[in-house]
Amino acid sequence: MSRYRCASLKFGATALAVLAVGACEMRTTDRDLVYLDPYEAVAKLNKPPGAFQSAKTSAFVDPRTREEYAKEHVAGAISLPFPDMTLEARAVLEPYEILVVYDTDYDDVIGRAASKRLLELRFKEVYTLEGGLKAWKKAGNEVQTGVPANAPELPDKPVT
Repeated sequence: MSRYRCASLKFGATALAVLAVGACEMRTTDRDLVYLDPYEAVAKLNKPPGAFQSAKTSAFVDPRTREEYAKEHVAGAISLPFPDMTLEARAVLEPYEILVVYDTDYDDVIGRAASKRLLELRFKEVYTLEGGLKAWKKAGNEVQTGVPANAPELPDKPVT
């Protein structure tokens, strides 16, 4: 076989491998997001199973900073700050089949970004709470304060 043909075959195999790896990476846009208002979120998380189904496990996910979470959060929500999401999501959220992600307000982007990241990490049922914590409280739902038991302690003053 000629030297040029071998180089051509190697290039073709390399190009195919690059395409295959690139095809595995999922990209999302805002069009991929499914928004729920607070009432729909509660209904989705509490939906009873069908006759031949088991109940799906579900959780609220708070991608804000631990400081914001400590000030107030949806009762029982899992604190998973956005910067840690790629590395920790699998370990923290694996037991849950339905995830509802929220942020602080209607115009915050962290909730949308976190929802897209979870979809990219191949979580199947990911929803975004429209209006975030503000809409949640306005609908009369419970909020809590404090940090989760497994979170690192917060510093008394911001680290500069």
